[in-house]
Amino acid sequence: MFRYIAPAGTDITIIELLKFIIGAVSGSDKRDQLRELIKNKYNVKYCYLMSSARAAMAMLLKMLKKHNTDTKRTEVIIPSYTCYSVAAAVEIAGLTIRICDIDPDTLSYEKDQFDSIDFSKVLCIISANLYGYPDDLSYIESIAKKNGCYLIDDSAQSMNAKQDNRYSGSFGDIGLYSLDKGKNITSLQGGIIVTNNDKLNGLISKNIAKLPLPGTTQIFFEIIKLIVYSILIRPIFYWIPAKLPFLGLGKTIYTTDYLFTQYSKQLSNISYMLFMRIDSITEKRKIIHNKISNILKENKSIRILKSINHSTEPAYLRTAFFIKDTHIRDTIVAKLNTLGIGATTSYPESIAELNEIKHFSLAHNNKASNGIFVAKHIMTLPNISYLSDMDIKKIKNVIDTYVTYAN
Repeated sequence: MFRYIAPAGTDITIIELLKFIIGAVSGSDKRDQLRELIKNKYNVKYCYLMSSARAAMAMLLKMLKKHNTDTKRTEVIIPSYTCYSVAAAVEIAGLTIRICDIDPDTLSYEKDQFDSIDFSKVLCIISANLYGYPDDLSYIESIAKKNGCYLIDDSAQSMNAKQDNRYSGSFGDIGLYSLDKGKNITSLQGGIIVTNNDKLNGLISKNIAKLPLPGTTQIFFEIIKLIVYSILIRPIFYWIPAKLPFLGLGKTIYTTDYLFTQYSKQLSNISYMLFMRIDSITEKRKIIHNKISNILKENKSIRILKSINHSTEPAYLRTAFFIKDTHIRDTIVAKLNTLGIGATTSYPESIAELNEIKHFSLAHNNKASNGIFVAKHIMTLPNISYLSDMDIKKIKNVIDTYVTYAN
């Protein structure tokens, strides 16, 4: 029998699946309870739910642009290495991207370049918080306040991570979390908006109210997909979707085709249950990350992604590290995948290299070398609960074979 560990994901128990099905059939709605849980845990005043985090990002940027009184402020700062959906949201909003390079050790903004930006033209800064590692959020927040621009704390990949005793997503003016597949918890699709800003809350509330409810057909397919996901995410079944190339699993594409609707009440049932145990989910990921890190540290040619400081508590969505030879990295990823371990090279290109965004983007001082470097050398491993100690031994054997030989 085949066995395959997904690159990322959340295990859904049989009991949770059965409760979800019963709730979906009975019309149970946990959206209010989910919002209250999020507000209380993450210390935020307001919380809203949408069809996806990428759609929420685009809606928020359009909202900020519409209500902006300073016509010079048309730029949105994004890191040179981040999810392509962030750039697509800026395009949908009709704003200009200002690309700022990153620190290759932490993936947060490179401070010298960040500080030299002309913020008089900046409407908004967007954090990235990739793989569950918070950016230097306190610093970025202080820069945003100092220069009178907004900060959207994009925590799509770092729900439940902390910095300076604050949760990722609670920094700046608006925070975002994702419920998409492969995120910290999942209902396959869904986005969460949080804010402590009373004025922005009023604007967000009006925009959410204008969104249509998901249609009957959409709801039906959402339920079916979630049932299928909860079964296929298990290693004894995941090899099936992994072997079907037309599904495009793991591929990163640039698209502006976003669904703008309110969040489905049916999906809220599974999100509520998973959020109730998010601390234990995060702790399991931490344990697995530590096991992987311990075997990676033994190889001096491997450089593991760093936390910003000792006050940072990552959510460890994936274990990310760097291999200096791109060909060797790609070979290792391919070999691990043949062994049934979902290793990835993550985003294939820096944002600065995407042809799709060149007509509305500016690279600060034309420098994005660190983002380009990261795209060529980063590798990620799954911190999903199904990863066993035997899988970790396989990872060690493959990496040591190829990296030691290469160096």
